[in-house]
Amino acid sequence: MFDKIRNAAGLAGLVKDLPRIRARMEEVKRDLERRTVDAEAGGGAVRAVANGKLRILSVEFNRAMLSGLVGTGREEDLQLAEDLIAAAVNAALERAQEMVAAELHAAAEELNIPMPPGGIAELLA
Repeated sequence: MFDKIRNAAGLAGLVKDLPRIRARMEEVKRDLERRTVDAEAGGGAVRAVANGKLRILSVEFNRAMLSGLVGTGREEDLQLAEDLIAAAVNAALERAQEMVAAELHAAAEELNIPMPPGGIAELLA
């Protein structure tokens, strides 16, 4: 019974702080849109850059490394080049998700919002 009362009081406090929480989350969101992470695949053959909005901003190729693959015209070489691109993009998005989760977790702690372990990361997955 007392747990229900305590939970209701906590919820009331969150509702009261909602404008402050909303403002802080908007600030975090704007900051994350400007922050970037990158990842490479194939020993630097492909590099992808993502932002905190989980958008790929660029994909760069080491032309010398990839020209040997794409220039052959062989199906398996083309498939390898495509796999490297996908790996770099997926790695960059994974790093971006980790960055977002860390920032949201820090903001939640700052605002005294209880978060279960892995709660934010599970929302992004």
